[in-house]
This record gives sequence, structure tokens and C-alpha cells, in this order.
Amino acid sequence: HLRNRWRRRKWEQEAVMKEPGNFPLERLLAIFQCIASVGDFSFGEEEDEEGEEEATGYDKESNNMMSDILLQVASLCDANFIIKSGSCPLEGSIRYRSMVSEDMSLKVARSLSFPLSKYLYRR
Repeated sequence: HLRNRWRRRKWEQEAVMKEPGNFPLERLLAIFQCIASVGDFSFGEEEDEEGEEEATGYDKESNNMMSDILLQVASLCDANFIIKSGSCPLEGSIRYRSMVSEDMSLKVARSLSFPLSKYLYRR
């Protein structure tokens, strides 16, 4: 009986790690930031070099980039690559769910020369 319980817990843990779950927009943005930092370019370096940040802390380049990212999130929703899966009244944020298969994700990553398989959970 203990062995079955242990197997069930292990299966549940693997299912949680492997299957797509609901995630807030903040998590999606954090993942994007990590991916961008792995790439050949860095979004933060150009702004500091050009000195476009005003004394108020408002950064036009960063603000434009954020609006572009949010537009892309809306496009992903329109194309059903991600769907809105509800919201959390305590957090006040919308949660999303990926509808793209792992195989498709790997193909897109390969076309962009991004090592996605390094970041995926494997048994």
C-alpha cells in the first residue's frame, strides 16, 4: 500500500512538472527576460550606453519594449497559442495557459537557434 502511494505521489509530481499549468503574466515576462538575456543581444545595455533614461526614472526605450511585448502576448492569445485561463481575485492578475505542444515549441526554438531543451524538465 505504501509503494502505491509513493508511485502515485511521484506520478503527480511529474505531471505537475511536465504538463503546462496556469501562469501569471509576470511569469511569462520573467521567462522572456531570461530568454532575451541568453540571446546575442541584451535589452538593458543599449539604454545605459545611450543615456536615454530621464531623471524621473522614465525610460522610453524600456516602455516601448514593454508595450511591444504586451502586443505580442495579445497576438499569441488571438492565435490561440496561449489562452486566458482565469484570474485570481487575490492577486488581481490574469492567468494564462500554453496551448502549444512541446514538439512545436522545440521546432520554433530550433529555428531561432535557442537551446530550449536545456531548460525543459526531463525525467
